[in-house]
Amino acid sequence: MKQQFTTMNPEFRAAIEEQQQAYDAAASKSQAGEAEYKDAILRLLKLAQSDSSASEVAAQILLSTYNSYNWHAPLAWFCHLDALNFDAAITVIKGRWSLHCEPHNAIQNGDALFKDLVKRWPNLPTQG
Repeated sequence: MKQQFTTMNPEFRAAIEEQQQAYDAAASKSQAGEAEYKDAILRLLKLAQSDSSASEVAAQILLSTYNSYNWHAPLAWFCHLDALNFDAAITVIKGRWSLHCEPHNAIQNGDALFKDLVKRWPNLPTQG
C-alpha cells in the first residue's frame, strides 16, 4: 500500500515515486511463472543427464537451487551454456526466488529426480 506524502517537498516526493516505480519494474521483471519455472527445471535436468561441460553446469545450478548450503553455482560456469540453457538457468533462479518453491517440489517425481542428480554428479564442488 502506497502512502500519500501530502506535506512533503514536491521534489522529494517525486524522487520517492520514481524510486517506487523503478522497484515495481524490477520486481515485475524478476518474476517467473510456474509453468515457465517447471519447463526450465526439466530442460536443465535433461541437460544434466548428458555428458558435456554444460551438463555439469546444469547440475550445479539445479543442485544449488535445491540445497544452497551444500552446492554453489559459480557464475563463471554460466559461460559454458548456450543461449537457451542460459535462459533456462536464469529462469530457474528467478522461479526459485519469486515462487519460493524449491525445484524438486515444482516437478513431478522431483525428489527421486534430484536424488538421482546427486548420485550422478558426486564430484561437484560442495561446501558440506
